[in-house]
Amino acid sequence: MSQFTRRDFIRRGATGAAGLSLLMNGKRVAAEPAAPMPKPASPNDRVNVGFIGFGIRGNILMENTRKTGQANLVEVCDCYQGHLERAKERTEGKIAVNFAQYQKLLDRKDIDAVVIATPDHWHKAIFLDAMAAGKDVYIEKPMTHKIADGHAMIEAARRAKRMVQVGSQWVSSAQNQKAKKMIAAGELGKVTKVVAAYNRNSSTGAWNYPIPPNLRNGVNFNWTEWLGPAPQRDYDPARVFRYRKYWDYSGGISTDLFVHLINSIHYIMGATMPSSVVSTGGILYRHDGREVPDTLDALFEYPEGFHVTMSSTFNSQSATGQGIQFLGTNGSLTLLLGKPFLHFAGESHAEGYHYSIDSWPVALQEQFMNEGDHRAEVVRKPPAPEELATEDSMDSTALHLAEFFDSVRTRKRTGEDAEVGHRSAAAGHMVNLSYVAGKKVIWDAGSGTALI
Repeated sequence: MSQFTRRDFIRRGATGAAGLSLLMNGKRVAAEPAAPMPKPASPNDRVNVGFIGFGIRGNILMENTRKTGQANLVEVCDCYQGHLERAKERTEGKIAVNFAQYQKLLDRKDIDAVVIATPDHWHKAIFLDAMAAGKDVYIEKPMTHKIADGHAMIEAARRAKRMVQVGSQWVSSAQNQKAKKMIAAGELGKVTKVVAAYNRNSSTGAWNYPIPPNLRNGVNFNWTEWLGPAPQRDYDPARVFRYRKYWDYSGGISTDLFVHLINSIHYIMGATMPSSVVSTGGILYRHDGREVPDTLDALFEYPEGFHVTMSSTFNSQSATGQGIQFLGTNGSLTLLLGKPFLHFAGESHAEGYHYSIDSWPVALQEQFMNEGDHRAEVVRKPPAPEELATEDSMDSTALHLAEFFDSVRTRKRTGEDAEVGHRSAAAGHMVNLSYVAGKKVIWDAGSGTALI
C-alpha cells in the first residue's frame, strides 16, 4: 500500500509534515515470532468460496485466497466478461464463471461463503441476499455506502447466524498486533494524540484507472446490472472503472483510505466510535470530473480521551508518509503501512529551565538550580529510539482471509465482524458528512446515527 522504503523513512526523518517521519538512528530490536499461516487444509475441510466482483481488489482477494490453502475457488461473478476471462486464467480454467447474475451464485448449495468485492453502492444489497442464502461473507471495506446500511447488515448477520469478516486487513498484521500490546501494557503512558496520513501522487493512485479498450455495453459488459441500486443514468464507462471519484458509488478518500487507518486505530486503542468529527477538504489539483475531494483533513474526538488528526492528499507523497503515529506521555510509536517494523521513541521528561529563569538575577538562578534535581533534569537525555521489527508469515490480506475461513469452519467470531466494520465505515462517513455540510458532526450512540 505504501511506496516508502525503509531508506526513505530514515532519510525523510526530520521533515514529516504530518509528524509521521522520525529520525531512526537507534537500536534495532529483534522481531517477535510471526503468527504462522495455518497448514493447507485437506480437500474435505476446505471452504467452498464464490467471488462477487472481480475488479482490482477481487483479483487480489482471489489470489490471496488461493495462497491460504484453506478454500476451494468455485465460482466468480462480474459484470465485465474480461474480468471473468482473467479469473479463468488465474485458475487454469477451473473456476466457473457467471456473467452479471450474482443471485445464481448465491443459490448454489455447494458454496459455503462469498467474497464481496463490488463497488460500495452494491454492498448492502448483495450482503443481505448472501445472508438470506445462508452464506458466510468476507466483504471488502468499506462495509457500507451509508451509515444506515450498517444497522440492517448487522441485524441480518445476527438473525442468520452467519460469520462476517470486513476487509481492512492491516489489523491482521504483526505490526498492528504488536502496537496494540505495547499500548495496552502502558509502554507509551497515556496516549492523547494520534496522527495518521495516507497520501498518493499519481493519476492512477487518484483512481483514474485505465478503461479496457474492448469494453462494449450490451456485449461484454452489463451496465444495468452494474448500476443496480444507484441512481439511473446513461452508460458511462468512467464511472465503472473510476467509480471512487463519484458519490453515487463511493465515499472517496474517507471510505477508501481513511477507513484502513480508522479501523487500525480502533483496534490498537480499544476504541469504538468517535464522539465527534470535523473535516475540511477540496479538489485542489485533480480537476478531472471527480465529485469527491482530492485533499481531505479531519479531526476526531474519542470518548476514551484522545484525539486523531487524519489527512490525505492525492497531490504529494514526498514528506508525510503513509501510516499512524501514537503520541503518549512516555513515548511515541510509529507504524508505516506495509512495513515490517515499528518505531518507538521514549520521552525524557527533562525540564528546560534556562529559558524560563534567564530573566532572574544570576544568584537567584544558581540558588534555584542547586535545589532538588533541577540540574539533573537539565542534562538528562531521552532514551535512544528503537526500531521494533515485526514479521508476518504472509501478506496481511492472506492472514485476514485465513482468519475468516477458520471462522467459517469453527463458527468462532472474526476480529473484524459486521459491528466492527460498520463502526469503522461510519466514522469515515462522518468525515464526509462534515465535509459536505461544513459543520461538526456528533455521534449519537443511543440511536446509532450522526447528527449535524
